[in-house]
Amino acid sequence: MAQPPNQNLPTEIIKPIKFRTIIFSIIWIIIFVITANFAAKSYLEKYTTNRGDWLIRSKWELLLNLQKPVDWLILGDSSCNQGVVPSIFNKVLNTTSINLCTIGNMTSLNDAWMLETYLNKFPPPKHILVVHVPEVWSREFQISLLAKIPLPWGYWQQLEPKIQLSLKKQMMIFIEKYIPFYSSNRTLAKILMFPIDSFKLSSNFKLENDGFMIWEQANPSYVEQQKEEQINKVKNSDFNLSSHNRLAIDKMIDLAEKFNVDIYLASSPIYQELYENEQFQAYFNQVQKTLNVYAEKSPRMHQIQKPITFAKEQMENADHVIYDSAKVYTEQLLTEIVSLQKS
Repeated sequence: MAQPPNQNLPTEIIKPIKFRTIIFSIIWIIIFVITANFAAKSYLEKYTTNRGDWLIRSKWELLLNLQKPVDWLILGDSSCNQGVVPSIFNKVLNTTSINLCTIGNMTSLNDAWMLETYLNKFPPPKHILVVHVPEVWSREFQISLLAKIPLPWGYWQQLEPKIQLSLKKQMMIFIEKYIPFYSSNRTLAKILMFPIDSFKLSSNFKLENDGFMIWEQANPSYVEQQKEEQINKVKNSDFNLSSHNRLAIDKMIDLAEKFNVDIYLASSPIYQELYENEQFQAYFNQVQKTLNVYAEKSPRMHQIQKPITFAKEQMENADHVIYDSAKVYTEQLLTEIVSLQKS
């Protein structure tokens, strides 16, 4: 077969790249990345599908924007967020109250910071209620969550107890706070893939004016699943109060004595069958015994010893109740508080 005649192939002419062009390209890329991250940050602050992140920001904004003092400051984790109903406090005690409870990984360190922030704005409240899941008292503060609190950079060295952070951890917080395309990539990916479902989910996150979150949907199967998980977690475990919680509770005692404020410590609602488990009950009793030591340090500290339990049909998970049960839980807490006040 005859070979085709040689043909002159076209050649690509590459223009020389100027240094100025490279610099402009880099600048535009940087501007795009910064703009995209700030746009994502702004969006996630309003429409995140992460309920924990949303709660932290929303409760802190509620505190920072609070216009009037209250008689009862209610602090704690998410079990308290949807478990303690301020309107019942107001009705039964003829008082004013606000629910500023966030999530468990904030520990009681966040309670102490919120209390100090409140005291910087208003006269001291008459009473403080602190409600946590028993296991929270053994946790250390999750450092990455510092990025979720809407306060100026470095606030963790201004509020008491202070946290000293290495340069590496501060960089981690910076990334968590200002570079969501890296730190929140899964949340953003879910929003991009399922925008309608994600928007519906974020729209379900609502608070009453007093900070309480109404949750109507029980989840009995998840309650059972969590029961097994919690039993396995505390099985043959000795309880130890974490260093962050120890610092926080000492600080709250100092503030309570300084400002003549009564603090009440209470446990979250508990799934009845979980509480009836011997291993969980042993762990629960260790927590109560440790907290009682702190309660005995000051006449301003009071501990509610009685566990308040519910059936799985009344709960979202093993320590979070739905709205009807929240009203019952709040009423029982009030009964215990009034009893302590009389003693």
